[in-house]
Amino acid sequence: MRSTLSELGQSLSRNKSMTISLIVTMTVSLLLAALGLLILAQSQRTEKYFGDKLQLQVNLCTKNSLAPTCIGGVATKDQQDAVQEALRGNAQVKSYDIRTPEENYDQARVLFGQSETGRKQLETLSPDSFPVSYFVTLEDPQKYDAVVSQVSGMDGVGNVSSLKELLGPLFSALDKLRNGALAISALLIFAAVLQVSNTIRMTAYARRREIGIMRLVGASSWHIQLPFILESMLAALISAALAAGGLAAFMQFVVYGYLRDTLGKITTWVGWGDAVQVVGVTTVLALLLALIPTLFLTRKYLDV
Repeated sequence: MRSTLSELGQSLSRNKSMTISLIVTMTVSLLLAALGLLILAQSQRTEKYFGDKLQLQVNLCTKNSLAPTCIGGVATKDQQDAVQEALRGNAQVKSYDIRTPEENYDQARVLFGQSETGRKQLETLSPDSFPVSYFVTLEDPQKYDAVVSQVSGMDGVGNVSSLKELLGPLFSALDKLRNGALAISALLIFAAVLQVSNTIRMTAYARRREIGIMRLVGASSWHIQLPFILESMLAALISAALAAGGLAAFMQFVVYGYLRDTLGKITTWVGWGDAVQVVGVTTVLALLLALIPTLFLTRKYLDV
């Protein structure tokens, strides 16, 4: 083991610049992969919060509603039944889910609780400040005008909003950012594999005499390969740690420092738990990225 560690130290010393270059390439690729996975988690979180493929949100009147259809105050049971009957009878409505004021209040606690300003606003609200809501899924997302015009003028309906118009740009931006990050990451991962190959080839050439002597004295294939594997694994772990640091900075300064405070009322944003899961995935990716090419290439270049 001591001789293996000594060979590892000598190899790192001889290939210092190439090792640093490999670490930089892997770090950038892993960081972009991590950002892509984090954006994917954000998209899934937003869909979960609002409901998958929901196009319309129908809010009934509350005690504070100012709409002309809310003169009587909180929507009555008869008014709720009338709205449900209209939704069931509309051919464009595929399905709908009902959210109670208590459920809306709990959702608001999650949403507003992301920032200090939101938490202060929430202190002035109670469950009865929130409406009964209908989240409507349409047969054709493009054809929502008929449903809006039918329901928005009914007594007891406070407002009708199109989640497609509200969230469409957000989902589109998230999809583009995710795809861009993953595409660039894939290119850099390919570059990292090529760099691993070049590093092993150059190291094998520099140590050709030592490797020949090791073969003559009967050293096992594993003993010859091990320093190369350890070098690649060490580079992978350093790269994963640096990528994790970059992701932590992104969470601290972008997500918690900006998005939650300024855009916290749009959706719920990813948290540290999501970041930890992404770091775990990218660390495993880094180890596989180092281990698999190294095992294959050492057999090719070392002829073991």
